[in-house]
Amino acid sequence: MTLTPLTLGYAIALAIGLPLLAFRTGLREEHVAEVTAARSAVYFSAAVSIGVLAAVTFGISAWQSIPPADVGWKVGEAGPAFAWAVAIAAAGIGTVWLIVRLGQALKLPESRLSFVLMPRTGPEKRAFLVVAAVAAVGEEYLYRGFMYHVFADSLGGPWTAAALTSVSFGVAHGYQRTVGMTRAGLLGALLAVPVIWTGSLFPSIVAHFWINAAVGLGGWKRLFPDLAAAEMTVRSDEPGHGT
Repeated sequence: MTLTPLTLGYAIALAIGLPLLAFRTGLREEHVAEVTAARSAVYFSAAVSIGVLAAVTFGISAWQSIPPADVGWKVGEAGPAFAWAVAIAAAGIGTVWLIVRLGQALKLPESRLSFVLMPRTGPEKRAFLVVAAVAAVGEEYLYRGFMYHVFADSLGGPWTAAALTSVSFGVAHGYQRTVGMTRAGLLGALLAVPVIWTGSLFPSIVAHFWINAAVGLGGWKRLFPDLAAAEMTVRSDEPGHGT
């Protein structure tokens, strides 16, 4: 990749700016009630934000004449790519479970936003899958595609680039508190592995989607059993419930 000052400056701005943007405009604990009442709208807003950022980044990449293959848009052999996706998805789901359990053991509070953002109804689940797909493509391109490849070529090689992008990815999930930031940062590091070894984004995109889908379509009940049980108790106490 032939780097220009604009390319490097924009990559650095993304690495710093995305966490700052998430902090300044993102969700807060006091927004729990609003999120609970309008999950699909929150999903739509997140999908639009990620899509716009990815589109702008793609435009700058094209403007600077960066070949798509140089930032991960290439397909290797289907078999190895699928194997990478399966392995990273399994490792990612295991990492999510381990970090949640470690946080519980250390009595670190989990953000209620991580819980209330999970879909409950059929329409919410369908909307969640849409934003999961957009996030898988958009976030992988932003972090493990554009930023990773720019940093790998300019700031010390692939492992330094993976570390920098993973930290940025983790901090951008600051609304999920310490446990959530740690979880996201480690997932970012895992998702960088197939990019380092294959140069392709596609295993990471697929694994990212599978991890989000597994958590969103029921896995959250096992990750947050106490909160899920409390929610079910509240529902069972509501007038007319079960009639």
